[in-house]
Amino acid sequence: METMTKMESLKDQQEGGGDVSKLDSFSPFTSHTANLEAGQTNFTLRVLKMNGSTMLFLNAKDMEILDELAVAMPSRNPGQSQAVSSTIIGGHGQTDSSVLAAKLSRRYNRQFYVSLNLKLDRLVGPLFEKALITYINDHLEKFA
Repeated sequence: METMTKMESLKDQQEGGGDVSKLDSFSPFTSHTANLEAGQTNFTLRVLKMNGSTMLFLNAKDMEILDELAVAMPSRNPGQSQAVSSTIIGGHGQTDSSVLAAKLSRRYNRQFYVSLNLKLDRLVGPLFEKALITYINDHLEKFA
């Protein structure tokens, strides 16, 4: 007797024209990749949208690394507009990743995992953040 995994079963459904709507019940994750510009800097954005949270990986276009990882979640109290954040991997205290995760969590009222692996200065930082927020707002269904 042959044992068929969920993935093999889903592949057979897709190829055989079966009920593909069942894929959503097995796959609560969606992913997305984009290349964005902030001034002279190009960066790669990788998104993993999950049930209730979103993970962002932000790297220089030519070099993808994982130096930092932070998580932030919105406050449970509806009257507060704060988010709680913590660094999981990387520096101590408030890292660039934890600051960005807190801003995104507050803005979109959703848990965010952020890996910001870019060296941003005072000039490029605001341009980067504006480009990212504009892109997220233009493609909100891929993030929230």
